[in-house]
Amino acid sequence: MWNDNESLSDYIDYSHLLKAITTIIDTDNLLPCSIGIYGDWGSGKSSLMRMAEKKYEDDKDILVIKFNGWLFEGYEDAKSVLMGRIVDEIISKRKFSEKAIKYAAKLLKRVDWIKVAGSSLKYGMSFLTLGPVGVAGVSLADAMSKIKDIDYENYIKEKQKKETEDSDETLRSNIQEFHKNFEALIEETNIKKIIVFIDDLDRCSPDTIIGTLEAIKLFLFTKKTAFVIGADERLIKYAVKRRFPEVPGENLEVGRDYLEKLIQYPIRIPPLNKIELTTYVNLLFSQLYSTDAEEFETIRDKVMQTKITKGFDFTLDQSNISDFFKPGNTDFDDAIALCSQIIPVLNTGLNGNPRQTKRFLNTILIRISMASAKGITLKRRVLAKLMLLEYFKPETFTHFHDIQAGNDGQISLIEKLENITSVTTTDEEKEGEKKAIDLPPEEKILLEDDWITDWIQSEPKLAKENLQPYFYFSRDKLTISAVNLQRMTPKAQEVFKKLLSESEAVQKNVVKTLGTLSASEAASIFEALAQKVRQEENLSNSKAFKALFDLSRGKPELKSQIVTFLSKYPDHKLPLVVTTLTEGLLKNSHSEALEQLLSSWSKSSNTGLAKLAKKKIK
Repeated sequence: MWNDNESLSDYIDYSHLLKAITTIIDTDNLLPCSIGIYGDWGSGKSSLMRMAEKKYEDDKDILVIKFNGWLFEGYEDAKSVLMGRIVDEIISKRKFSEKAIKYAAKLLKRVDWIKVAGSSLKYGMSFLTLGPVGVAGVSLADAMSKIKDIDYENYIKEKQKKETEDSDETLRSNIQEFHKNFEALIEETNIKKIIVFIDDLDRCSPDTIIGTLEAIKLFLFTKKTAFVIGADERLIKYAVKRRFPEVPGENLEVGRDYLEKLIQYPIRIPPLNKIELTTYVNLLFSQLYSTDAEEFETIRDKVMQTKITKGFDFTLDQSNISDFFKPGNTDFDDAIALCSQIIPVLNTGLNGNPRQTKRFLNTILIRISMASAKGITLKRRVLAKLMLLEYFKPETFTHFHDIQAGNDGQISLIEKLENITSVTTTDEEKEGEKKAIDLPPEEKILLEDDWITDWIQSEPKLAKENLQPYFYFSRDKLTISAVNLQRMTPKAQEVFKKLLSESEAVQKNVVKTLGTLSASEAASIFEALAQKVRQEENLSNSKAFKALFDLSRGKPELKSQIVTFLSKYPDHKLPLVVTTLTEGLLKNSHSEALEQLLSSWSKSSNTGLAKLAKKKIK
């Protein structure tokens, strides 16, 4: 398997993006500057930042500082933590003259005072209740002990005497002094430039994001500094809009405008296209089956150089992989064959996301390993095909699980669907259409779903396979809702939360954006909502139940999933509004499935539901 951390090995070809970052940093007249590395969760922002760090970390004239605001969340004020961290790094990595020590002491005092002042303004606390703060006091104990002429306690007491002054004005004064002292410290310690890499900012709360951005803003007026911020641009804009609401009647986009002023050089990581994803996955498998790590890195470099030389159309695939890596390993050959099977679906469904692709592949290998421990051999291509259904059509996957559970691992419905979709001539097409008419509406709707039709037609065929062991090792996805949330992207998680919001306005606004979800994101949200509905006792006022219909309207390809869900859900637990919601969703597109559901509900022991269903049928 592969770890999920940032990597210095480039499997995608980020050379052009890396060059853009380092060119800005290396151009002295562009400093101070801020560079935003934007991309979706899992797009490779952290790896790209790590590659940039690597170039400078051995340069004695350059100070590289790494900061992760997420690690400090809930413990300290983000602004003062970042400011203190930068000063801390300078002190710990430079030998100080007496003059530099005095500048550093002043800076620490400014940081602490800004922290105290910010706390008092935010929470209304008296300085007297706080005492000496010492943001970096513990880590800088040795440096502070050298400062013989500084009475830190007296410094705080002097500030306490000024409580009656305008705290906001005093805060601005201290920020200005911090700026002057910081520039003087850089000059005194002969630092050529300071590069601060800030990662995982989009994982933080809105308050932490804003605090970090405000600290960056302070340093952007200081010579010789460069900030490189990796984040999902959408989540940063959301935090800014939370902090600075839109001005009514004004043509302003506060989140966008604030970010554009703060981030001077935006660099966006695009999703991988099919060619790039194919090369990426084949390199992952090549690395997995390589016995010599150094040899693999040499060959990987060769692949990247070939990609640059031959241009955008170069793909590392079955046709040329033997030109780079030694063939002969059966497992390796199977893995490369597997890649060609699953890439078309993963590219579209996972929106070209490297991390989600890696997690999908890791899940395959985990299940193969679990099966091996029980003496069971799972066919990779069969497992991968079922996992595609599990990821993108979870209700159909659950339905197939239930069928095979009572039939010794066989799914007769799959055989029917394979026979219907395997037609090649006009006469056979007519025969296929005739067979399709014989299917119940809740199964026929599967053939109206292009994704499922393509999945049925893809190799390998499953009709003759005993699928029991494959479903056995997928029980985690069939029973544990937390797993579904773990594979949801930050965007999907945000949509999920908003669909369940107490605010109707928030719900209505997020419904308008559902069409922008990828197939994988939409499926994971549907799966999480469906499991939440199953856990609820009363659906009369269930936000999750209503959200299932909102999501299926926004993503019509999910209609087959909601039909399957409703046909299997205990009708005595359904709220009466289900008839209206279902009619509104299916009447104009899947009338047969609607009639089948209404007919079933008309016989329900839930008399209210039965009465409404009969009325709808008439």
